[in-house]
Amino acid sequence: VVSVALGDSHTCAIKQDGSLWCWGYNGSGGLGDGTYTSKNAPVQITSSGVVAASLGGAHTCAIKQDGSLWCWGRNDSGQLGDGTYTDKNAPVPIMSSGVSSVALGAFHTCAVKQDGSLWCWGANWSGQLGDGTNTGKNAPVQITSSGVVSVALGVNHTCAVKQDGSLWCWGYNYNGQLGDGTNTGKNAPVQITSSGVVSVALGVNHTCAVKQDGSLWCWGYNYNGQLGDGTNTG
Repeated sequence: VVSVALGDSHTCAIKQDGSLWCWGYNGSGGLGDGTYTSKNAPVQITSSGVVAASLGGAHTCAIKQDGSLWCWGRNDSGQLGDGTYTDKNAPVPIMSSGVSSVALGAFHTCAVKQDGSLWCWGANWSGQLGDGTNTGKNAPVQITSSGVVSVALGVNHTCAVKQDGSLWCWGYNYNGQLGDGTNTGKNAPVQITSSGVVSVALGVNHTCAVKQDGSLWCWGYNYNGQLGDGTNTG
């Protein structure tokens, strides 16, 4: 095994031979084995060629060696990106080439292409797609044309790191999880920091980023102390 990814109630692992194995909840077809029957042990989904996988609430996406993107599972919000709202219990092609990374939220999906462009689709009631609307999309829409190196998704918010180390976030912000100093949601990317960020991770309603100097910064909901600043204040 070379990597593993976890969703709400299912798990997938990639082996050295490029095979993909998944297990857990399968009521929406999120395992991708052609059934809707849950599995409590790994089942092989593809035999070779997979280099990355990401899991959401009940959907799954994988990138193959040729840069193609494949998704399957729950699709009631268009989170698969195949132009429909129908669940799929086996992988369906979403992008034919050029995909470098993919990230899944509960009901939305974003992919970064090799040219640095960012594409998102799925639920958008909180503006989490970042296309300037609050209308869901069942096919990929371009959010930024270049410069993105990574993206991370929460339930209703999204953040991206650019090549210059700047951090941009958008979507639901009731708990301050965007980090822009407000509690107002945004349906387009807003800059949070101008430089120095190397990675970002999102929870349901909080966000954390690592900077180039190795420092860790967190913000958002803190009722359970998930920010780690010694308080329970958001």
